[in-house]
Amino acid sequence: MSNLRAYVMNSKVQGESFSAEVDGKTVRDTSVFTCDGQRFILQTKPEQLAEILVENVAPQQVTGTMEAIERICWLLAFATQCHVACYGHDHPDGSPHKVRNGVHRSGQNADPVIEPADGAAIRKFVDQAYPQFKALEGARSLKVVIDYMLQAARPGLPMECRLVFLSVLLENMKQTYGTQLQFAFKGGKFVDPVTKARLGFQDMMNRMFAAEGMTPSLQPLVDLRNEVLHTGVATLTLHQQKAQYDAANDLIREYLLRLLGFKGDFLVSPSGGSVKAI
Repeated sequence: MSNLRAYVMNSKVQGESFSAEVDGKTVRDTSVFTCDGQRFILQTKPEQLAEILVENVAPQQVTGTMEAIERICWLLAFATQCHVACYGHDHPDGSPHKVRNGVHRSGQNADPVIEPADGAAIRKFVDQAYPQFKALEGARSLKVVIDYMLQAARPGLPMECRLVFLSVLLENMKQTYGTQLQFAFKGGKFVDPVTKARLGFQDMMNRMFAAEGMTPSLQPLVDLRNEVLHTGVATLTLHQQKAQYDAANDLIREYLLRLLGFKGDFLVSPSGGSVKAI
């Protein structure tokens, strides 16, 4: 069986171990993820590029291996809050048979969820989160959720636009949560399967967070969401809007980490305490 080498852009991961010495120097640039029974060896390159080597991949395994690499890229995108993407692969490695994709995803500097310079923490996150990400990526639209997080964090956006992105993201999470539980949906709202009561946005949010052991105070976020979506402009000061954005972002980070079965430390906003643990 031949090796497969994939090519990745916008990788900020610095690695956990050192590569072989080149020109008298060694660099901490290598991370090894274990997913679906395979080892994915990521080696960081200059200009936020990286390569992922997977050993002993049979021709019939290429599609599944590339799907796993795509999932790893989405997990790294969430962890580093940057648009990590695979833009091609070679199989067999080093052969003329090369596949390249027309992918354009600009890099960005946003506050990460897991510190990219901590290679052990990144490896632990990917290894822990991968099984649940694979199981839930379709039912909970996890790629959409992560993409909206990245869109909200883009530099230069007005704060109202950031809040709109997060509001739509929360609506999506609420919708996929209710759909996954097979709640009836009537008149634009889900219906409690026992009481038959119609469940509004805040009701569903409370249930969704509670399912992962979280009981946040949602009223300020709900009020701001209603104001921004219904009027287009928030009456709060920029400082107050930023505080609400940080609070919402911190909630989404923790919820997704819990949903993915992660245990460990993660980064939040300074107002949220900078570092939290699950």
